[in-house]
Amino acid sequence: MSVQLRYLGWSAFEVTLEDCRRIALDPLLNGVVEEDVPPSPATLEEFDAVDVVMVTHAAPDHVGQTFEILARSQAKLVCDVATRFLALAAGIAADRIYFMVPGVQFDLDGLLVKALPAEHLSFRKLGEGAYISGPPLSYLVTTPGGIKLFFGGDTSITANHKLFGALYKPDLAVLGVGGVKQMGQSFTELHPDEAALVAKWLGVKVALPIHYRQDEGVRFAKAVKKTAPRVRAVLLKAGESYSFPERGRRAPASARNCSSTHAVTGVPGVRSGSPVLQLNVHD
Repeated sequence: MSVQLRYLGWSAFEVTLEDCRRIALDPLLNGVVEEDVPPSPATLEEFDAVDVVMVTHAAPDHVGQTFEILARSQAKLVCDVATRFLALAAGIAADRIYFMVPGVQFDLDGLLVKALPAEHLSFRKLGEGAYISGPPLSYLVTTPGGIKLFFGGDTSITANHKLFGALYKPDLAVLGVGGVKQMGQSFTELHPDEAALVAKWLGVKVALPIHYRQDEGVRFAKAVKKTAPRVRAVLLKAGESYSFPERGRRAPASARNCSSTHAVTGVPGVRSGSPVLQLNVHD
């Protein structure tokens, strides 16, 4: 049984677990026109039955449509402290918000979510003349079947990534490699060559680049081939999905017939018209 990752564009993913639960991560659907971030092909209605929404930090391009999704669903929110206060101000009940700081781990019925430090900033205006700030997060998600997914959020390179690899041994990493448009340039925290080194340090089998507007994804794939040849770079377009295998792990019986409103024949959890991609990018 595999975990399905549907790329929604920018930093947003929908993850379908082995037991059919769905996670929406950093669900920016509307885009940010002034920062040259296009809208997602996914629609808000597709997340009415989502189980968990995860947000790495309070920036608008990562919070995205989180509160609209929560208002339409019964989902739990996993987030940093700053996003918690934004959620409370948006009318989200406190008992639905699992806020975290680096080091905290929550067990959500067999789905383990551990918060890890990211080198960035989580900062937003909160009301008139007030601001909220807290530590931004990366997430280590361990699925019910034991697959370990690292979601970097917005972070620069740090020696912590080598420690994360030694301690947690993630299987797959989702790494930002570009940035929003600022001052006519790209506001990039983690550059493609640095992200390739992070993938190597994490020791992952597969790395997916996100959070870019130009050719950074291809540059990342080339850097991975040179710096981390044991890692496979997988590039997805918005709306496409990737299936990560369990490599011999056996899923619970309830997970083996997982279906989804986005399924196509033989590929559970994949939006119609969006094939599962398993791409090696070469020169």
